[in-house]
Amino acid sequence: MAKQLPVKPQLRDLSPRWIQRQDGVFLHLEDDLGLAKTAVQIPQNLTPILLLCDGTRTLPSINGGLLLQGISIGEERIYKLIEQLDDALLLENGKFTGEKNKAIQKYRNSKNRPMSFAGTIYPATTSDLDLFIEESKSKFRRSGQSDKYDGVLQGLLSPHIDFARGYATYAELWKESEEDLDGIEQVVILGTDHTGGLGSITPTMQNYQTPYSELETDLEGIKLVEAAIAGKDPYNEELHHLKEHSIELALTWLHNSMRGKQFKLLPILCGSFQKFIIDKQQPDTDQTISNVIDSISEYRKKARTLVIAAGDLAHVGPEFGDAAPIDELSLANLASKDHISLASIEKGDPNKFFETSAEETDVRKICGLTPIYLMGKILSDCKGYSVGYDQCPADQNKTSVVSIAGTLLFGE
Repeated sequence: MAKQLPVKPQLRDLSPRWIQRQDGVFLHLEDDLGLAKTAVQIPQNLTPILLLCDGTRTLPSINGGLLLQGISIGEERIYKLIEQLDDALLLENGKFTGEKNKAIQKYRNSKNRPMSFAGTIYPATTSDLDLFIEESKSKFRRSGQSDKYDGVLQGLLSPHIDFARGYATYAELWKESEEDLDGIEQVVILGTDHTGGLGSITPTMQNYQTPYSELETDLEGIKLVEAAIAGKDPYNEELHHLKEHSIELALTWLHNSMRGKQFKLLPILCGSFQKFIIDKQQPDTDQTISNVIDSISEYRKKARTLVIAAGDLAHVGPEFGDAAPIDELSLANLASKDHISLASIEKGDPNKFFETSAEETDVRKICGLTPIYLMGKILSDCKGYSVGYDQCPADQNKTSVVSIAGTLLFGE
């Protein structure tokens, strides 16, 4: 046992997935931040070792815990498995700490938050991007529904799904909003943090880059959010900004629609509200969440502000851990439930929006739950309508789907 491992190894919060190999079923684990060069695949019968790597047990204790479950592989093999986990940067208290710190410093010393998906999810050049967006928008006309609402455009729910599947909803939403964007001086964009911790709120001071230009992050606004996250490190998960797609994809459509108009940006990633779902407790009963809502509400008073929730809706089917494949009846049922949730957003009732998911124990797995709820709380007096609802296939057999929509909110 030559290498130094954590005395009490603690597995990071990860997004594992089962894979079928010729030699059996394995649990595939990899570093969600993309820092590691290797991944680990644990045989199905040995996965109990992962639950024992909780930061409270030494290697002999882990061996004892496995023996109690009838698993006898010996301390040497346990050591080798934990060594593999550490080499793949999957232990919170192992090599990951040093590599994370180096990556954060590199990110903060870089000129800006660079584009991570240009050339893959969307065209990298402005000419190709303009052509793609304009051709997509040309298939839609503005509905004129905005005339029914008092005030000006204050908020948007935008998808963050890839453009290949979601382009129609993106296009309809941004076509619908393009005449209501005049006068916007600052934008708060709340994006889903797919690897974020429970209740995490993570700003960044870095400017975001799009194919059009670099967007200036409003450091004064960031300081307000930073102060609201009292007693916690607001930048603990800042590195998630680097590879997270939610803000980048919605921001690309916004920047195109602003057509050269200058505005300042407040980019914030939002982690899971699963704890509140389980407890059936409104998220704003948490002091930090409440403080963040208040701080952004105060920030809006500075200048004409647009608040964007970059979030998708449901994720259902075997691709997302559900036993039953999606059929026509379940698609219709899903649409009905999604529109109930959208109606709560449109009516300016974020509490009801959250309650709907809590009552069904988040069975639809709405990955935009956190940013949508926060947007609703910040824009508590705003009302509007939705456009472009779609159900996008999430596997080759079309047995799983991601549902998406766009929503526009108006107010004084």
